[in-house]
Formats: sequence, structure tokens, C-alpha cells
Amino acid sequence: MQKLNSRLLPLTLIIALLFASFAASAELPQTDDVIHSDDIVISIIIDDLGNHLASGTRAVELPGALTYAFLPYLPYSPRLAELANTQHKEVMLHLPMEADSGKSLGPGGLTQVMNEHEFKNELRKSINAVPHIRGFNNHMGSLLTKNSEQMKWIMQAAMFRDDLYFVDSRTTPKTVALQEAQKRGIRGAKRDIFLDYEKDKEDIVRQQLDALIARAKKKGTALAIGHPYKGTLKVLEAWLPTLKKQGIKLVPVSDLISIRKTRSHQRWQLSSFH
Repeated sequence: MQKLNSRLLPLTLIIALLFASFAASAELPQTDDVIHSDDIVISIIIDDLGNHLASGTRAVELPGALTYAFLPYLPYSPRLAELANTQHKEVMLHLPMEADSGKSLGPGGLTQVMNEHEFKNELRKSINAVPHIRGFNNHMGSLLTKNSEQMKWIMQAAMFRDDLYFVDSRTTPKTVALQEAQKRGIRGAKRDIFLDYEKDKEDIVRQQLDALIARAKKKGTALAIGHPYKGTLKVLEAWLPTLKKQGIKLVPVSDLISIRKTRSHQRWQLSSFH
């Protein structure tokens, strides 16, 4: 009997792994590159797009599968989002949320003085204001993302589109935004690295890119956010073509989320047999 069980165990493991692969198939990445389980994978979001055509165009024309987040109702957001889409780049909504600083949010901003109806209505209008979006992240929001009730409203309102993901920009360590998204089955991720926390400091951007790669090598994946500053774009234009030689895969954010989910599921399946 023990001999029979020892033969059945490998077969059981194989069946379980095949089932895991099938269950994760809906989450497989859409990138053109083949992603292997041991590949080092990164995503980069360029935020705050839509107000300036020249810098926005330069950002969209960066080489590789970057992801672009557009503020709603800005003069060039629709045009640049269309350009990104024609170049097979992923598009996001960069959703303005109230900050501790009280800085002006611009059109489409969500604030804590809004009631639930106003809040959800404004969010849905913003989602429809930017074409081709696959997900959304917060612009500022250090005040609002600490509030679980209003984060719940955001995720409930976003569920009228069942294909959106959410990225928490993590403008405060006290954020609860991603937790509220996950409670409602919305796929998501959080920002790991800010590339340019000081504007046009090229040395800082290079240091942060090094930190991005170091984190990706340690964790398998990493997600960075940058802005269409001249210094940031200059550094990225030189750095992005080096990724292949470094053995790093750059993918859209939707792919990064899928890769993380698939790998997590596979690790869980393997751990259940140890």
C-alpha cells in the first residue's frame, strides 16, 4: 500500500499543477514577449499626462511597453491616449484625489466633502473622459486614500466596468485603497518605486531605476511611477534600450498584475505538497 501511495503522489502533484495552469490561463499576460516563471519583470507608469502636448508625445514615444496615466478633462488627454493606443501602449486614468496639503486637484477631483452620489458620479464621468483605459491610479490622494469609506465608494463605482485594475500610488503609508479594491475583486497592485520625487534630478532618476531593478531581482517583479519631466524622459530614453541586455522584461501594468497572480497561485500549489 505504501508503494502504491508513493507512485500516486507524483501523479497527484502533476494533476494539481496542470489544474493550476488551467485556472491561471485567464490571467496570462498579453505582452508579445514570452514570460517565464523565473524572468525578472518590471512595469513603469508615466503619470500626470494630458496638459502638455510636446512632453506627452515624447513620453508616449519612449521605447518599450510602458503604461501611461492621463488626468481627466485636460486639453490633450484624449489625443495622447489615442496616440498611446495606436502604438499599442497601455492607458490608465490618473484620478485626482484630495491630498493632506489641500492642493488644487483640477477637474474631476474627488474630495471628502462630496456625498456618496456625487463621489460615484464624478468617478464614472472621469472613467469615460479618457479613452482606452485599462485601469486607474490615484493622483495625489494622501488624505482620501486613508479613508476606507470613500475608497469603498471608488471601488464600487469602478465596478460598472468589470475589466479595470487599480494601482495604489501610495502617496501615504496609511493608504487603504488597495485593500478596498481587493475586497471587491478588483485586480490591483501598489507602487514600489517613485522615479522622480524631485523634478529634473537625473541622478535621482538613475538611482531609483537601480532600486527598481534591485527590487525586481529580489521579488521577481517591481512597479515604478515617473512623470513626463525633461530629466526623467532623457534618462529613460537612454536606459530603456539597455533592458534586454540586462535580462529584464518590461511589461504593461495589466500583465504585471497577471504575472504576480499566476506566480502566487503556482507557489501556493507547490507549497501544499511540502
